[in-house]
Amino acid sequence: MNLKDCYCCSGKTFDVCCKPFIEGAHQATTAEQLMRSRYTAYAVAAVDYIIRTTHPSTRNQYDAASIRAWAESSQWQKLEVLNTKKGTADDITGKVEFKAYFKDSQNNNCVHHELSDFLKDGGNWFFVKGIVF
Repeated sequence: MNLKDCYCCSGKTFDVCCKPFIEGAHQATTAEQLMRSRYTAYAVAAVDYIIRTTHPSTRNQYDAASIRAWAESSQWQKLEVLNTKKGTADDITGKVEFKAYFKDSQNNNCVHHELSDFLKDGGNWFFVKGIVF
């Protein structure tokens, strides 16, 4: 996978973009970086990363088996970041609005449009919750 474009559509390769976050070699420094790596984690069904990067205060609302089922039954096609508010390395909160394009298990084209809330806790960014449009 060395020369494969990253699933998050950053223009970088997977090996230098999201893979180091998913494997735990690096921590996201911005909310957008975390959101992109979480999208990529869905694309590669890295469920442990998705759970680990969900804030402990809301983590119990997410089920690993359901996440895995959705991740594995979908063909992740493209990520489009629409807007970010705060979420820089100097912030403790941030919002990222995005559209994730995928094909579902019946091969239907789908779009997941979400506004996600992120929180930096203990120096690490976490997904807290999202509003789906």
